[in-house]
Amino acid sequence: MNNNPNSQINSLRLGQRDLNKLLEKYDQDQVSVTHPNREFVRWSFRVGAVNFSIEQNSGGKVVIPVATRNISRGGMCILHSSFVHLGSICEISLNVTGGKTEVIPGKVVRCSHLQGRIHEVGIAFDEQISTKDLLGLDPLNEAYSLESVEPDRLHGSALIVTPNDLDRDLILVFLEDTNLILNIANSIESAVTKVEKGCDIIIADFFLNDGTGPELVHAIQAAGCDTPVIVMTSDKTEQTLDLIRDAEAAGILSKPLTKHRVLQALAEFLHADGDGGPLYSELNDEDPAFPLVGKFLANVPRMALDLEQALRDNDVDECRKVCRALSGTAAPLGFPTISSLALIAEQKITNKDVKSAASDIRGTIVACRRIKAKPAA
Repeated sequence: MNNNPNSQINSLRLGQRDLNKLLEKYDQDQVSVTHPNREFVRWSFRVGAVNFSIEQNSGGKVVIPVATRNISRGGMCILHSSFVHLGSICEISLNVTGGKTEVIPGKVVRCSHLQGRIHEVGIAFDEQISTKDLLGLDPLNEAYSLESVEPDRLHGSALIVTPNDLDRDLILVFLEDTNLILNIANSIESAVTKVEKGCDIIIADFFLNDGTGPELVHAIQAAGCDTPVIVMTSDKTEQTLDLIRDAEAAGILSKPLTKHRVLQALAEFLHADGDGGPLYSELNDEDPAFPLVGKFLANVPRMALDLEQALRDNDVDECRKVCRALSGTAAPLGFPTISSLALIAEQKITNKDVKSAASDIRGTIVACRRIKAKPAA
């Protein structure tokens, strides 16, 4: 994201320096805490001016340069010189890497008067965005995007790789309220053996009995597996981070561990898929198939569980059956991504086993768990 001050002045007539001073004043009494009812982490995002386009009742649009305060997967906060009506349909234009402009549609859901003519406007995006891409967030800085994580929404299988009994027991306690199937390993050799049998996510210590976390990542890749690995470490020196980064680990967890950070890290890949966030049906309420979306949403969790169990059992017929059902019904109901993933998985299943399709089946399961009903307007 290009965060340099825009040459265009905002509606408050404030330059970047004055804008920063104003926002620091608003932020100075706020403590960085977890908000249990907030789904996405808000990131500080101070840009002098971006184009804010509002639809008018006449059908036209008015474009206003506004200052920005913060942003999340689900929306952003801007500062404007006057009140904006709740429910207003709008668009925000953001400069992205490469000099391109991305136009993000949304709706005004909040407008608060701060002081003088300054109003804080909250915008909910129509579709979740990838803050990782837009802001250049580094997962090795634990820049996870989900603020609130419900443990019972975490499904799948996780492998904990550590020779440290205390770390192992601590993670097991943190995850006892989840629906994860947990496996344990204390070395690279034992971990690779278990990953080859199927695994959705790995949490590994940096120091292992027969090597390091980065070496584990290389070993898993050499075995033909693409399971994401999160490395635990108390050493955040550049040398250590470079080793983890060069191995293409998915992220890190800093020690001492906390339950919230462990859940955040796992949810980023099991729930938010590390990037795309929730999946919503592309159908509108006027589509003839739209009334069936609710039934599909109700059935998908069970289909994901059945597919997960069939993968563990190497049940060729059941895996093929569920993938075929998903590939045939998801697209007509507005989920083409699910259909594509399931079709690829089905095509890779052999008559003898599902090993060759394991990675694609796991991808289908993760995508199914990203499906959500659209939030209320």
